[in-house]
Amino acid sequence: MVVKQRIVIFDLDETLTQKGTWGRFVVRAIRNKPLKWLPFFLDTVFSQVKYMLRLGPREHVKESMMRWTLSGRSCEELEAMAETFAELEVGVGLRPLARSIIEQHRAAGDRIIIASAAVDLIVDPIARRLNIDEVVCTQMAYCAEGRLRKKLGSMNCYGCGKLNMIKAYLAQDPDYCRDSVHITMYSDSRSDLDIMCWADVGIAVHPSPRLAKCTEEYGFEVQMWD
Repeated sequence: MVVKQRIVIFDLDETLTQKGTWGRFVVRAIRNKPLKWLPFFLDTVFSQVKYMLRLGPREHVKESMMRWTLSGRSCEELEAMAETFAELEVGVGLRPLARSIIEQHRAAGDRIIIASAAVDLIVDPIARRLNIDEVVCTQMAYCAEGRLRKKLGSMNCYGCGKLNMIKAYLAQDPDYCRDSVHITMYSDSRSDLDIMCWADVGIAVHPSPRLAKCTEEYGFEVQMWD
C-alpha cells in the first residue's frame, strides 16, 4: 500500500485529559444553584440505570444531565462558560505528555483529529487551544431563539456510532481513500475498541481496566503519558 496521508485520531476524555470533561462541566454549571442538585442527581442516576439495564440509549443519560444544567440557556452564555472551562482544562487538566505527543505528530505532517463523545460546546474550544482544526463529536442543538434544546443535535459520538461518525466525516474529503491512508487511534476506553481495530495502529493511553484486558489480544501498544 502506498501511504498518501497519515491520520492521527485522539479520543479526548481521559486520553488527552486526565479526567472526563462532560460531567465536570455540567456540575460546574449548577454549582451555585443548590435547588437543582437533587433533581439533577436523581434524573441522571435514573437514566444511567435504564441505560445499564438496556432500557434506554446512552444519549438519554447525557440529555438528562443537560435538562437540569444547560437546557434553555443562551448560546452566548454557554459558550462563555465553555471557554472558561476549556482554558482551565488545557492549562492544568491535560495529561503531562499530551501536548508533546500532539506536536510530534504535527511536526511529522500528520493530519490530526479529535473524536469524542463529549459535546461540541466543550470539545471545540479545547481543540482550538491545542491548534487542532478537525473535530468529530456529539452535537448540541439550539432553538430559533438561540437557546439550548433539551435534545442532542446528533447521535451520541460513542462506541460503534463514533466509528460511523468518523467514517462519515472522512468521507466528506474527496481526496480521502481508506486504502491509501495510515490511521492511528489513541484512546483510554474499550468503547473505542471498534475504532482501534479499524485503524492501522491502536494505542491504549492509560487504558481502563476493560481496555487493558484487550491490549495483548489485539496487539495494542500501551502508553502512559504521566
